[in-house]
Amino acid sequence: MEQKNDLSPQTNTSDANDPEGRVVAESSTDAETLANASAQAASAQLTASGTVVPKGWIKTVGIVFSGQIFSLLTSAASGYALIWFLTITGSAMILVLGTVFWLLPMAFFSPLIGSLVDRYNRKHIMMLSNLFVAALTALMILFIVLGFVSVPLVLAMIALRSVGQVFHFTSMNAAIPLLVPDKHLVRVSSVTSGLGAASNIVGPAIGIVLFESFGLHIALSIDIVGALIAFSVLFFVSIPDVHLSKEEQTKIISEMRDGLVAIRQKVGMTPFFVLVAIACVFFMPMAALFPLMTVQHFGGDGYAAALIEAIWGTCFLAGTVALGIWGGGKRLTLLIRFSLGACALIVMACGLLPPSGYWWFFGLTGLMALTGVLFDTPLMAVVQKNIAPEKLGRVLSVFNSLISVASLIGLGLAGAVGDITGVAPIFVASGAGMFLVFVAAFFLPNIKKLDKLEEEEEDPLRSLH
Repeated sequence: MEQKNDLSPQTNTSDANDPEGRVVAESSTDAETLANASAQAASAQLTASGTVVPKGWIKTVGIVFSGQIFSLLTSAASGYALIWFLTITGSAMILVLGTVFWLLPMAFFSPLIGSLVDRYNRKHIMMLSNLFVAALTALMILFIVLGFVSVPLVLAMIALRSVGQVFHFTSMNAAIPLLVPDKHLVRVSSVTSGLGAASNIVGPAIGIVLFESFGLHIALSIDIVGALIAFSVLFFVSIPDVHLSKEEQTKIISEMRDGLVAIRQKVGMTPFFVLVAIACVFFMPMAALFPLMTVQHFGGDGYAAALIEAIWGTCFLAGTVALGIWGGGKRLTLLIRFSLGACALIVMACGLLPPSGYWWFFGLTGLMALTGVLFDTPLMAVVQKNIAPEKLGRVLSVFNSLISVASLIGLGLAGAVGDITGVAPIFVASGAGMFLVFVAAFFLPNIKKLDKLEEEEEDPLRSLH
């Protein structure tokens, strides 16, 4: 006890009377503090948007996706019922119009929607979108029960559903980079694609069975259930907000221009967008006429058409699982370009099949779905990685508008000649056009610069600036 009492005052006196010792101690403490701060910053995971990953992000994403499973499944079933209603008219023009009416809202309203997504709470926009789809479907069912079902009514329903979907998917795609660590973005995007693929495995079959057995109104009614489930699930999650400063809160028209400016400022993004848009000019005519190819060229019925949709969904899902495990690598733009070339050759092969080649068409459709995974999923990841989060909604809306306009151009050409030439020649022409785009893509060297962010190490202190 005495020894302890003797030592204590001596130590304190030494610290108090030794200025140099005090300086050294304080310097040492400051160095340790800085070192600890640097270590913590270095260990902190950053999202694809450069912010610190929120706690429990896996749980948040899982809850959101659990609601999407029901929404996507019921939307696939009811959406296919609407498409089948148009398919049984036997007109390529009417079937093409169904896709045109789906794309028109994307082409004209996406820039406005993107600005709203960047301005307001993304979670709330997703919830309101689900309520809008549920209310719209209920109104459509009422018209059908009253005996007003017709092609114009179905086309109007498709267009209005598209508005709700644009709001929902723009909000969701703009929210994901705020939740997910950068290194997992492609994997999470593959889950999003996988959910869509899974819904396409059984959704069309459910839609056909309900349509043929009970009528269009029953096939549509399940979409109300799915939308309400997706709406309810969002109550249990928190999604980070991107708050615009007063300087950034400009008029919506100016914000729409900001999206274009953000695209032009990123080296390689403009030719990348143009490449994808031209590919869509050739891809969409074939995609829109898929059910008619089964019915008209191969002589199949609704169940044969649903089987084609199922093999597409199954292979797309398998592809997304594989891509989710792999991660896509660092050269995403190269992967996108080669998958486009492979898809082009498969589409041409489909168009050259004889009327007896339904099962060959079945197999080629599965291969086409696999190439679609390698094109579509990395595509969104490239955009999300290269655009600042506060402008991502606007850029995605510009992207959607560009793709929609390009698709409308292709659909216009297909609708004009589809009833004259038949469906198979459309497939051949689509594949040939896509292959030309694939070749041209390798003469655009700036595109590969979009992979730069994936090759460089991110600054762990970036989120602190």
